[in-house]
Amino acid sequence: MSKGGQTATQQTTQQLNPFVQDLMTRGFQAAQQVSSIPYQAYQGPRVAQFRPQEQQAFQMAEQAAVGRVGAPQLEEATQAAQRAAGYSPAQFQQNVQGFMSPYQENVVDATMRRLAQSRAERDAETRARLASARAFGNERRGVYEAQLASEQDLNTAQTLANLYQQGYGQAAGFAQALPSQQLAGAAQLAGFGSQALQQEQARQQMLAGAGQAQRQLAQQNLDLAYQDFLAQRGYPVEQLKILQSGIAGMPALASTTQTTTGPGQGFLNTASDVTGFLSGLQKIGILPK
Repeated sequence: MSKGGQTATQQTTQQLNPFVQDLMTRGFQAAQQVSSIPYQAYQGPRVAQFRPQEQQAFQMAEQAAVGRVGAPQLEEATQAAQRAAGYSPAQFQQNVQGFMSPYQENVVDATMRRLAQSRAERDAETRARLASARAFGNERRGVYEAQLASEQDLNTAQTLANLYQQGYGQAAGFAQALPSQQLAGAAQLAGFGSQALQQEQARQQMLAGAGQAQRQLAQQNLDLAYQDFLAQRGYPVEQLKILQSGIAGMPALASTTQTTTGPGQGFLNTASDVTGFLSGLQKIGILPK
């Protein structure tokens, strides 16, 4: 058993990598610079305004609403339809008389005037012929003229009756067809009003569509300008993130190990250890006490 020896001791020390420490210092300084940048508000427009075509379409829509485009035709068509729906027998007779008036003047009266003129001409011719022939006396001549006049009157009355019958039939047909014509006219008039409104709306939509396409293009340009502004404003932060990501991948600590030697425990310590060992064996019964 030796009297004593030397003991080796190792001590490990960890410290920050100088290169990483320099990078972290530079990163902190860069972060300070970025944090000191004041807030930059965007000064440009963000929303595209309505185009002139859209403004014109708005005005046309307002004028059409205020001016009630198509409404007068629709109202007139409604009134005509109401008149046709309320067509009464009294109105029928009134309309027949109305249709008969021009027929009376242009057909019946004109025909009667032509008949009267023809009768006068025939009477004159008959008298002249009888006078030249001296075929009858005054009495028999009077009877002949009366008979001739009676025949002419009968012919005139028959002609007049036929004319009235024909005229009344035509007037009744016109009067009977009047409600249907009014309904057809009302439907056509209402269609004109609807077409006028549709055409006005079509013009408005064309103008609004052209303006909307231009406004969408302008809005895209505004959005692009705003995105460019955001990219420029965030550029320093992005650069700082790149720098920090590069530092994060490097080992931050460096380890240094130092070994030192010193004197051993010596004889006293060794004897003490043997005595303790023997005492232990006695306690467990291996050695006698």
